[in-house]
Amino acid sequence: MIEFLFVQYSTAEILYLIAVALITATAHSVGGFGGALMMAIVASSVIGVKETVPVVSVAMTVSQSARTWVFRKQINWPIFLRIFLVAFPFMILGVVIYIEMPTNIIAIFLGLFMIIMLPLRHFLARRNISTGLLGLTVICVPYGFLAGTSFGVGLILGPFLLGVGLTGLNLIGTVSALGIVLNGIKSIAFGFSPLLNQELVIIGITLGICTIPGHYLGRWIVANTPFRLHTLYFEAFLFAGGLHFLWQGIYGG
Repeated sequence: MIEFLFVQYSTAEILYLIAVALITATAHSVGGFGGALMMAIVASSVIGVKETVPVVSVAMTVSQSARTWVFRKQINWPIFLRIFLVAFPFMILGVVIYIEMPTNIIAIFLGLFMIIMLPLRHFLARRNISTGLLGLTVICVPYGFLAGTSFGVGLILGPFLLGVGLTGLNLIGTVSALGIVLNGIKSIAFGFSPLLNQELVIIGITLGICTIPGHYLGRWIVANTPFRLHTLYFEAFLFAGGLHFLWQGIYGG
């Protein structure tokens, strides 16, 4: 089965993608956020802009599996079901729209999304949002749509989950469960389109598996060395990645 990898991609490109998965997962564990976004920025040069979201969805499904298993007892199932039931149809809508979008429009969308997410992250972090279950339900609509067309949108939910009293291990467990289920369903939905063929599924699974040792390596770095990556470096990288996607979308290269 692994020979499918070598039909379209060279050995060097496959090794590059594996290194990308390991390094971005390590950086995510050390810095605290942006793993999927960083993977998408770097991997898009090999797998293509439009194929990035489907492949990263497969990778994140695998990557989140181990984390979800570890925190399975801390999942708040009523909150999980509320978010899933509201977000699911809008996520499918997002996937359908994404499949029909031209590649240059997707590049522009992803570029704008990455750039806008940076100030939005700081804005939401400074807000003590306590709108209750109604507010959480409402925010699941844009959350679901954006989850179908991009990645890294969990930060939108964060303040609202805190607002309904979900903290600590319960927050981690619930968000992890949402990640694996929504990314899994999104991967299946993309699988019905030409965007996610068998070769790309194998690449996504391979990338996901390679993120697992990266998370352990990042945790070891945090626990045993004084080395830290300031979030400013991540934000600069994501901003540059956003500009890169915008350039590809506007100028076609």
